[in-house]
Amino acid sequence: MGIKTIGDLAAYDASRLTEEFGVLGTQFYLMAHGVDKSEVEETWEVKSLGREFTFEEDISDLELVLKTLDELSEEVCKEISDSNLYFKTVTVKIRYENFETHTHSKTLAFLTNRLKDLQKTSRELIQPFLQSDRKIRLLGTRVSKLVSSEKRKTLTSL
Repeated sequence: MGIKTIGDLAAYDASRLTEEFGVLGTQFYLMAHGVDKSEVEETWEVKSLGREFTFEEDISDLELVLKTLDELSEEVCKEISDSNLYFKTVTVKIRYENFETHTHSKTLAFLTNRLKDLQKTSRELIQPFLQSDRKIRLLGTRVSKLVSSEKRKTLTSL
């Protein structure tokens, strides 16, 4: 038929397309002209879940930093649990008083939804950035590489 591009299809005689392909020929012609009356379907899936906290005043109290990180982890873990999700990657974020910001991630060897895994990994990741001479403005923790509990059951039963 000599049709190689959408432009070729748009220029082709609609009745000949219908003769050749039936109802699909009409649809091809309309779509080549940008006409598509099918309903738009929205689908999305959560890619990551996280929490951040900005201190009212920049702090250097490392004990408070770790306590805050643990609390953020608890919030994230509750949302993970409520959403029936498991995670594989943990990311922490730290912003110093001068707005210098660092993030660091670690992908675990296993899927988990356990609070202790998130807290332990978050604490490990933040350690290199905890310096007593630098005040901290913001902390955050995030999980990604999420898998629903339904998919996880399928994966573990293989």
